Amino acid sequence: MRNRAVPGLRARRATAAFAAIATGVAATTILSVQPAQAAPPTWPADPGWQSLVPGPSSDNVRPVTVTRTSGSVTNAGALTGQSTGSTTLRTTSATSPATIVLDFGKEVGGTPNVTVAGSTPSSGSANSVRITTSEALPYLTTSNGLYNNDNGSPITVAVNAARTYTGALRGGFRFMAVQLTTPGTLTLTAAGVGFKAYRAGADRYQGWFMSSDDQLNRMWYAGAYTAQMDMVPTGVASCFTAPVIFDGAKRDRAVWSGDLMITNPVVQLSLGSGSVPYVKGSIDSIFNLQASNGRLTSAVGFRGCGTFDYAMTYSAYSAILAVQYYRYTGDTAYITALRPKLESATSYHATRLDGSGLVVTNDPDYWQTTQSGEVTEYSLAYYELLQNMIWMEGKVGTTAKVTEYTTKANTLKNAINTRLWNPSAGLYQHTDSRPGVFPLDANMNAVRLGVAPPDKVAGILSYFRSRWQAHGSTITQPSPSMADPSGHTIEPLNNTWEAMARFSSGDPAGAIELMRRLWGIQVDPDSGYYTGTLWEFVNGNGLPSRGFDSLAHAWGAGPTQLLTESVLGPTAVDPGYAVWQVKPQPGPLTWAQGQVPTSRGPLTVRWARDAAGQFRLQVAAPAGTSGQVWVPLLTTSATSTAPSGATFVRRDGTYDVYTVGAGTFEFASAP
Repeated sequence: MRNRAVPGLRARRATAAFAAIATGVAATTILSVQPAQAAPPTWPADPGWQSLVPGPSSDNVRPVTVTRTSGSVTNAGALTGQSTGSTTLRTTSATSPATIVLDFGKEVGGTPNVTVAGSTPSSGSANSVRITTSEALPYLTTSNGLYNNDNGSPITVAVNAARTYTGALRGGFRFMAVQLTTPGTLTLTAAGVGFKAYRAGADRYQGWFMSSDDQLNRMWYAGAYTAQMDMVPTGVASCFTAPVIFDGAKRDRAVWSGDLMITNPVVQLSLGSGSVPYVKGSIDSIFNLQASNGRLTSAVGFRGCGTFDYAMTYSAYSAILAVQYYRYTGDTAYITALRPKLESATSYHATRLDGSGLVVTNDPDYWQTTQSGEVTEYSLAYYELLQNMIWMEGKVGTTAKVTEYTTKANTLKNAINTRLWNPSAGLYQHTDSRPGVFPLDANMNAVRLGVAPPDKVAGILSYFRSRWQAHGSTITQPSPSMADPSGHTIEPLNNTWEAMARFSSGDPAGAIELMRRLWGIQVDPDSGYYTGTLWEFVNGNGLPSRGFDSLAHAWGAGPTQLLTESVLGPTAVDPGYAVWQVKPQPGPLTWAQGQVPTSRGPLTVRWARDAAGQFRLQVAAPAGTSGQVWVPLLTTSATSTAPSGATFVRRDGTYDVYTVGAGTFEFASAP
């Protein structure tokens, strides 16, 4: 294809001209005489994405460095492979235990263990060994000479023989302290963790991403690894008989639908079919507990194995997850079986409307504090559910249901804009009784879901950008008018929604800048809190504030989806990518490449641009699929060229849109 690109492109220019005439687009736009062009921009032949895959190579994970020791410790490096032989700990007083703090270099999770070659207690029959863990070193705290976990209880082992001692599961940590807390001598030949999350080497990645920007690349793989750390194989968690995806590796270690709204796309875009049992297991755990009135629970496995009805927004997300899964996989049998339950869940949400046609529930949502009255975001969550149901019913349902949900969505949209839009501020207000509070979630979701009138979008985006903090966009404006009661002001979920809103509104530079602010410090190995994964909350300094916070949290993994679907550009239009769209949004990047997994094979996209304004785009689509390719233009007067087999559809702003079928196609544009 590459060797035939030039003649193919020339032939396509004439064909595109006739298509342009037929569609009413001026043919001169495409046939304009071009000056001699520089060599076309290109991308690396081997981007080397595999080197960024962070997963461990074995289920028996060893630490990589010794962070510190205290007391009498000999040859500590033997536990990390930095030296040979064995490590000896000697404790003479329980108030000053021999201690080794080990660093795994990134987030790990599973069962901590030590291998003992010899143990000689000063008295009694056993030495006592204390093992504690933490995701961040500042939260591996000490009191009276003993280390404590960042969350949860320490592991205490009575050592009375030479063998491997294994502690209980610790879902997420980077640092592990091993202490001999009773007088005696202990000889260790190994320390580590039996890995109990989803371990993925490069060979298990069915989707990948690489670009000209190293920081963004690290975000993509940190998001993918975050999701893997939250994936729980069968037999690890007591409430579940199938593999599932939790909200956090360390805590809450439960299925939360709000978190799955982010992490399910991440695992499907990175792991493809390998993620399916986990995604379906999570969805099934929710639908198996559906109430008789249709309500779907917010969480499973939190405070027991039954339902946890936290918020109506989460109930909406629980339904959306099933449609989302269908969009990525095309699993028609699965969604068809769930359709009656989805319709019942949607009907339940309609019962929560007040006389103005808006959702009222008086529950906390992810803010963790009660929100009363007509909360804008609550109605938007119902609107998003209706939009997903319209799409799903159009594929496997009935025309009557499409009509019903469309009518309800339009009515709800009008009610939101009539009751909850503050015309003097040009923003969506928090509730009907809080007109001076402007939440990030409601405003950004109104933009990305198409509720906000087009002429209001720029004002909304401008308002919030002018109030960005150094490390992200705060939960509300004026800040802090209302916040998480634990003190967090910046949350990744609504920052992901803002990035989505900016991409959908043609502001990729703003979206990427916001991503850098929030997630840049999280992928910086020198931040002091680096885990190789993405975090649950941050404060104004961009860092967590307490050991309780999860540093491998599902709803923090948004960059993986954002970079694949918005920067690289491929998205599913019909279930399972039977029909797809490729619409790159380069922002400041000069090249990107990657692929998304589909049931028919990978959909691969590569693009590059240069300083002269030339853009080159290659799409390789699997058999049995077709789609639209949106070719970026530097300006509205630029021209595009396409190979044979591509049909020109229209010019849409600074894109030329073509349709293609299966195969490899290369496009270009120039000023």
